[in-house]
Amino acid sequence: MAGEKILVKLLKRLAGIGKEGEIVSVSHSQARNYLIPKGFAVEASKSLLEQEEINKKKKSQNRIDNLEGRQKVAELLHTKEISFTLRGHGEKIFGGIGEHEIIEAIKKEFKIELEKKNILLPEGHHIKKAGKTDIKIHIAEDTYIRMAVEIIVWA
Repeated sequence: MAGEKILVKLLKRLAGIGKEGEIVSVSHSQARNYLIPKGFAVEASKSLLEQEEINKKKKSQNRIDNLEGRQKVAELLHTKEISFTLRGHGEKIFGGIGEHEIIEAIKKEFKIELEKKNILLPEGHHIKKAGKTDIKIHIAEDTYIRMAVEIIVWA
């Protein structure tokens, strides 16, 4: 039994061993005398290993589906323009256009659901001038697209 290794699934993060949920190979004595009795790990049975493999495949497929969905949204919205007509005088408008109004306009025109955190306005606040303004839309951790917001003033 000396030097024999055993596979365990960690239930907690342990320094020098691994993260929670990982299946790691540890010595038989470490597993039997420390990890399993303390509730830090469970022995990785054949069915557990099969289930982990299935979960890994599902995660991979979900990641691919999410990537394709983000690409479709990016292609649909990139370099598009949405317009608003507001009351004002000259270049100044009364009120402003914020994330909520932009989300509603995108939902109405393009049938895409976004959240407030996805909209990045210039200088971080409402648009308060007439004309075109570029905004960024954060679709994923590494995907940003540019979109134009046009505000037309009527007196």
